[in-house]
Amino acid sequence: MGGEELRFTGNWFIDAGILGFVNLMEEVYGWDLEELQKRIKEEPEKVYYGYFPLAYFYNLSAKSDENRNTLLEAMKEVEGFKGDKHKLLELVWWRYITRLFKDKWVRSKLEKMRKRDIINNQGKIRDPYSDSKYVKLLEKREHLIKAALLMETKDPNSSENIKCEVLVKRIIGKRGELIEKKGAGDIEHKLSLEDFEKLIKNSHEKSKLWEELPKECKNKINKAIEVHYELEQYLRERWRHIASNSVLGDNTKESKKLSKFFRLPIDSSFYHNYLFFNQSKGIKEQFNAFKNILDGKVRKISKDLSKFLPSDNEFPNILYTTFDISQLQEQIPNLLAYLICVDVGMIDVNYHNAGKILFYSPDLEFCYETNRKLREWTKSLRESNNSRFIFKVTWWAIIDMMTEKKSSYSLENMYLIQLYRDEKGRIINNQAFAKVEYIGIPKLHASILLDDQIREALNTSLSVNGSNIWLLGRFLRQKPLYPLILKHVRNGIKDSGPIRWRASLYALAIDAKLRSIGRDSGLFGNFFFERPARAVAGVKEYYHDMNQNAWNVRKAIGDKNIIYPLFSAVRRHHRNAFVNILLKTLLQANNKESASRVNSYIFRRILTNDESWEDFALALVVGLAGGGADVGSSEESEE
Repeated sequence: MGGEELRFTGNWFIDAGILGFVNLMEEVYGWDLEELQKRIKEEPEKVYYGYFPLAYFYNLSAKSDENRNTLLEAMKEVEGFKGDKHKLLELVWWRYITRLFKDKWVRSKLEKMRKRDIINNQGKIRDPYSDSKYVKLLEKREHLIKAALLMETKDPNSSENIKCEVLVKRIIGKRGELIEKKGAGDIEHKLSLEDFEKLIKNSHEKSKLWEELPKECKNKINKAIEVHYELEQYLRERWRHIASNSVLGDNTKESKKLSKFFRLPIDSSFYHNYLFFNQSKGIKEQFNAFKNILDGKVRKISKDLSKFLPSDNEFPNILYTTFDISQLQEQIPNLLAYLICVDVGMIDVNYHNAGKILFYSPDLEFCYETNRKLREWTKSLRESNNSRFIFKVTWWAIIDMMTEKKSSYSLENMYLIQLYRDEKGRIINNQAFAKVEYIGIPKLHASILLDDQIREALNTSLSVNGSNIWLLGRFLRQKPLYPLILKHVRNGIKDSGPIRWRASLYALAIDAKLRSIGRDSGLFGNFFFERPARAVAGVKEYYHDMNQNAWNVRKAIGDKNIIYPLFSAVRRHHRNAFVNILLKTLLQANNKESASRVNSYIFRRILTNDESWEDFALALVVGLAGGGADVGSSEESEE
């Protein structure tokens, strides 16, 4: 039976998981959305019980050539597998996923350098380390290291006695004490695995500092190194047998201890306490927990999965606060497989405190393609110091996709979700979203944005009070454009700087059109449904009129001194003063034809227009003050 096509649900958290699932399969196998949909339709069980578990844990494992080869071998096995889905999962888990974590598991055991590190408060060996030979070798290595550090010898640089500890500190480059005295005469060494590996390296290379060690001290350390290698070899041999699964035995007390000894050392840093990530789970429990996720047998989820969900501890009435997802699972069969992929859906910006971000739109294809572009473009964030640059780059990706797909409906319900980092680059509170910013824009704005000419004109920065303001960003945040253009024109007049003609006039035309549309409060009439399509034509009509008459007033009036009183009248919202000053000046115009056209413009767009007369008036000031690099042409058409 074919699988159900991936589609968004309308819930951004679940959809972030679906996107993460898609991203994961693409990152590991190179499948794009189309290829993944095809495979789900043709072989859903292989995807969810074979390829997905393999990809999920490969993503959590160390990236190495050995692990990559393991992945490629496993892919061939899954591709040719014929049989029950649970048998496939067992095969992938015990034969391949365990191999991915062999080195990490071995190292996690080797890192315990003292017996104290593996015992509980009652002095008993903790379950993750309950292997008699492992404990014996660990104790032997610890004893030899202590014995070596406590030895005394003649200082090669003086005639005084010196402890080997001091010479060892020189080798590993440490200043602090390497021997710590405990109560009742007990003594412990403070060497870490990294310290010990430095000793091993110096021993192999026979460095000058190593050769200065007395013979007795070197012998003890060499014996400790031999025991260390024996311990490592023993652990690797033990892990090799885990692939058969028979080493764990039946569900007895001893087998549970053994299961914890072989626990997969996994941590997503996002769900670190959720099911198979929980430190108390053994490898068998981890397998069963993951199997239950794929089978949909986990019915309740809480803050272990998402900080947005209620916690039983916070509310006394558990019956009403535990989130039962059984009804959701009826609609989304693989819900939990998606929910454990939310973090993969996010983009690691790694820039100042930006952290992880996710662009979300309720359309899967649009969201997927936009995030792909965003992932590439956010690489340039390191080159910018602009705190709003994430917003800007996100919109670059959105606009690129929007113009490619020619779809405006996707822009009405969009979010930018963000996990913050601290100043050292660490994510603050892995399971909590620090910021969810709604960035959707109405269909009316989206339809305007779809026009290439308008979008190109707005995609520029205007000089305002010594800063550069992104005009398109202002429009996307649905803020009035008139105040920004007013400041930009004032900046140009005051400092004799360039005024961006085309950008300013398009911004004023948009502002005027949005104000005029605001008059219509009727819902569900023809105008209500047609206004997005009519908006672009209206904006271009206004722009054409503004542009033509900006040139006309420029031809008609040669006296630049009139700019200051005209601008002052507009800024103070004195329509009559603006009209009187301009009409008096036009009476003395040399170019009567241009003056006549401006007169008509004044009566049509300013005197009889209560909603947006300032936009049309300011357009004339732009014409008189002159333009910058994007100055328009008097012959520029509407198209």
